[in-house]
Amino acid sequence: MFIIRYSKPINLRRKHDVVPKIEREEECFDCEPGGTEDDFCLPDTCPERIIQPQFPSATSSFPPEQLAEIDACIEEANELLLTLGLQQEAEEVGEEDVLLQNLNKLKGQMVEVTISCREEDIEPEGMLTCENHDEKVHGKFIYNGIDFIILYTMDDETVWIPFTKIRWMIQKEQEEVFNEDQPLLNIDPCLRREITFNFGQIVPKSPFLLKLFFPLQLSFLLKSFIDCNLRVKIFDNKEIRGTLVKVTERSLLIETSRKKQGIDFEKICYIKMKQPEIASLKC
Repeated sequence: MFIIRYSKPINLRRKHDVVPKIEREEECFDCEPGGTEDDFCLPDTCPERIIQPQFPSATSSFPPEQLAEIDACIEEANELLLTLGLQQEAEEVGEEDVLLQNLNKLKGQMVEVTISCREEDIEPEGMLTCENHDEKVHGKFIYNGIDFIILYTMDDETVWIPFTKIRWMIQKEQEEVFNEDQPLLNIDPCLRREITFNFGQIVPKSPFLLKLFFPLQLSFLLKSFIDCNLRVKIFDNKEIRGTLVKVTERSLLIETSRKKQGIDFEKICYIKMKQPEIASLKC
């Protein structure tokens, strides 16, 4: 397990705080209002409304006094269930969940990560750590999965670092941070509509959408970067350059200029890619 150090509180500011108000001439949520930009794939015309007869009806068949007692019992039972649910949720939150929650707070921040690239990840008790054997990486924290993080460096590279190789992570102080990353802001209107109404059917079919809504494993996300050029740093300060050919749960296969070479994830210190488009999963 590694340690995260936070800097002093920062001033968060968004560039797009003002949301334009759309004035509708009539109350129709299933069609495109005239003179406005369609960003939800709405039909051109409103569907024909079928006038239905309306009849007043009582809310319950119970007398008012008995209904009041039943409502009070239901409210008391709901409060009890809510209390029990919150207690159970608090007990079920494990160390990994707390770690992912803390990492989510670092998105968009500049961090310094100290990477331990030695075969002996756990040192014998009483031994001192030699910092010269560790490597430091600076960059913008852009994503965290179940077992790794991704940083964007000043060299237009992304660095993929497994949790098991992280020794320290320090948040660098910043005067202000602009939260500009909104990957779904300019997507196709019909895709936005499908995500809204058919979330369970659409999101699992797209690694890009899965990455946005759920933390993924390193091996799963790397499958979207087959045929991409990358550099892999492994134990003993060795670096392998080549094209990603295949990814399994335990290893990846890289084609170099001489041969194809398999690398176990346990031996990977970090992976670097030259300016890949993480949002669109391209390289």
